[in-house]
Amino acid sequence: MTEIAATKNRLRSLLDNSKSAILDFDGLVADSEPFHFRAYNEVFERYGHTLNKEEYWVEWTSKGKGIAGEIKRHDLKLNVDTVELRQQKFEVYSQFCQSGDIKLFPLAQSMAESLSAHHKLAIASGSWIKDIRNILKNADSLNLFPIILGKESAPREKPHPDIFLKAAEKLGCAASECFVVEDALKGLNAAKEAGMPCIILRNPLNRNINFYGAELIFESLEDFVKALKT
Repeated sequence: MTEIAATKNRLRSLLDNSKSAILDFDGLVADSEPFHFRAYNEVFERYGHTLNKEEYWVEWTSKGKGIAGEIKRHDLKLNVDTVELRQQKFEVYSQFCQSGDIKLFPLAQSMAESLSAHHKLAIASGSWIKDIRNILKNADSLNLFPIILGKESAPREKPHPDIFLKAAEKLGCAASECFVVEDALKGLNAAKEAGMPCIILRNPLNRNINFYGAELIFESLEDFVKALKT
């Protein structure tokens, strides 16, 4: 059996033994990660520090180290606390979400439609629900995801499992009946701790991340959608 055939068989088994799919949003459904970077960078530049884009994709986006990690790595002495920095970033990023500048990936709708044919869907994201809804609304895709959980939906963010467990509860399923689709290491770790198999989709930003422990890894959203349709 070829590797492609084996992957399709494993995917089919996973789909057949699950009732619900829980999807990350940023970098998976929406091409929003560059706008998160722009928002954080704009805020840090107010205080004389410029973010390194390549470092950001690894340390912030995939590992989830965030503001505290940036300050520690670069030994920054800022006259502002992390709460204020985060609030300023939220304000800048929300403007991008409202403007319509952030688009869905071209195949995101096809992925959601294929999954929803036999599975209940939920989004479980570290972004605010209002921002997610604005992006989906601007893309005329709000109806694709009946359940949307965001930053305010769980007490702890990924890599903790809270938001995935909350999503399972909202879906009316046991954790063992759900699977997760992610693009970040923090999401994989959260899914594993929640007891949910995790499918990783690679993209140009996470190409060099080691996703050890993922149930399946697809090299692109396009490859995943093709596998869903065969």
